[in-house]
Amino acid sequence: MASKSEAADELQTQRKLGTLQDKLESFIENLRSVGVIAGDFQHNGQIVLNDRLNRVVEDMRNLDRMKEEYAGVQIPLSVLNYIDTGRNPELFTRHQLEQTLSDYEAVQRKVQAYKQEFRAELIQQLQKPFEAEIAAYLASCPEEK
Repeated sequence: MASKSEAADELQTQRKLGTLQDKLESFIENLRSVGVIAGDFQHNGQIVLNDRLNRVVEDMRNLDRMKEEYAGVQIPLSVLNYIDTGRNPELFTRHQLEQTLSDYEAVQRKVQAYKQEFRAELIQQLQKPFEAEIAAYLASCPEEK
C-alpha cells in the first residue's frame, strides 16, 4: 500500500505533468496560428503576426524555465521512436504488451516443438536397450505416442 507521502508525490507529479502538457498545447496552438497567419499573409495582419510570434517566444521561454523540473525524467528511446512513426504514445504500453504476448506465444510454440522432438528422440534412442520398459511406458500414456 502506498504511503501518504508517495500518494502526495504522485499527485504533485501529475500536476506538474498536467501543467507541462497545457504549456505544450498552448505552444503548439500558437505555432499553428503563426503558420496559418504566415501562410495567408497580408500587410494589415503584421500586428497580429507579431503578437503571435511574441507569444511563441514567450512560450519557449516558459518551457525553458520549466526544464529543470523535468531534468530527472527519462523517456525510453522506444517511446520516442513509437511517436516518430506517428502513433499515439498513450497506446505504447498496450502495443508493448501485445507484442510481448505475441513473442511469448511464439516462444511457447517453439518450446512445445522442441519438447516433442526431444521426447520422440529419447524414446527412439531408449527403444533398443529398454524395449520392455519403453513399451510399458507408451502403453501407460497412449495419448503421448
